[in-house]
Amino acid sequence: MKKTEDKMVLLQEKWDELNKQKTEFENLEIIGLIRGAKISTENLNDVIMAYRSKSGVPFLSEKQEENKNEEI
Repeated sequence: MKKTEDKMVLLQEKWDELNKQKTEFENLEIIGLIRGAKISTENLNDVIMAYRSKSGVPFLSEKQEENKNEEI
């Protein structure tokens, strides 16, 4: 039983690290896209709001996204 619990802890730590790396990669990808589109920081909020209103996609806060992922 102890062996299984230790393995679970190890796998959870690995899972957390992989999620952290995924988030970092996504953030770098977003930054690259914004820089490639030459969007100024002043206009970035306008672009995001326009996308949000056209697509109907809700933007979740980090905490909301974590809660959503935990439900899955």
